[in-house]
Amino acid sequence: MIPPQPPPLPPPGLNPEFRIGPIRAAIDQLIAEASASNTGVATLADLTAKAARLLVGGGLPLDRLSLSVIPLQSGHDGVQYWWELEQIDAVRSFHRTADYFEEEHRRNTVFKHLRETGEPLRLRLESLPIESIAFDFLVKLKREGFTDYLAESLFSDGTYLAALTLATRRSGGFRGSDLQEVQRLIGTMGMAVVTRFRERAKLNAWSDPLTGLINRRRLEQRLAEAFEAKLAISLLLFNLDDFGAYNTQFGHFCADDCLLAVSRVLLAASAGNTHLPARFGGDIFALVLAGAQAGEAEAIGRQVMAQVLALRLAHPGSSGSPFITVRVGLAVVTPQDGRATDLVSRAQEALAAAKEAGGNCLIRL
Repeated sequence: MIPPQPPPLPPPGLNPEFRIGPIRAAIDQLIAEASASNTGVATLADLTAKAARLLVGGGLPLDRLSLSVIPLQSGHDGVQYWWELEQIDAVRSFHRTADYFEEEHRRNTVFKHLRETGEPLRLRLESLPIESIAFDFLVKLKREGFTDYLAESLFSDGTYLAALTLATRRSGGFRGSDLQEVQRLIGTMGMAVVTRFRERAKLNAWSDPLTGLINRRRLEQRLAEAFEAKLAISLLLFNLDDFGAYNTQFGHFCADDCLLAVSRVLLAASAGNTHLPARFGGDIFALVLAGAQAGEAEAIGRQVMAQVLALRLAHPGSSGSPFITVRVGLAVVTPQDGRATDLVSRAQEALAAAKEAGGNCLIRL
């Protein structure tokens, strides 16, 4: 006699548990990763990459994901980590200041909506005509074939707001059962994200978050220390020519890549020496040469100019070279000449003179 057989399991497409189970497991792991303090996820960028891999591996129809920490008060910086299926191994990031949201052309952004209302934003792009979409960024996503978009706040402590956004190109968009599981993630990991960001910010108080170079605050402290040590100091300031036009034409991500490339040139120029590279602010970099003579400083400045040009970063909007170039301001002082602030002022004056001269040149004052 043949023993009775159990009824066959329904095909995965007919049983939501076949689909939801792996997504649920992925979200359980993400919650654990976000909450633990000593996991293999070192940064929020790592967490974003892991979230993308786990959610896609679990079957969530995800083509774009971002994890953001948005500043709610002036004087604080935020950050956005952005993952896209087309660059499956890469997570891009860029920083946001509170002032970013006050700019006229940013007033209809999703971030500003979340910052001011705290309300989630769900748009089924597939069924919406372009003219009815109020957010420029989501118009862009619709034109790129995205069908559904969700942006939701994770957590706010009054200073920062953590937010998660998801987008898909799948016909029909996200299923309700998919998003029910995502809501569980949204409801549990926000505080951990903000806490981790705060800890990271404390560690990076002296460094520029994009390039890893020291920031202006730390640079000025080091200059003061060099003066106390009775050293002659040369200060080189490097400013990218027509960088505003580059940023406008190619966007923030390409602009960040350009700044990173220039920072690597400065690091190479200071390797093996006591020279101190820094990000002075925006697209201005600095190189401090303690104990160096003016001739040596000028030679290094011209070397950096040549190496930046050799990167061959196309800049069709430039008024000069078709590639990214830098102008350089050089100032040299001894402790008897004045204070560290005098050195900075003189280097800035030299930099302004280099701009007046048309850029892609070095001026010493």
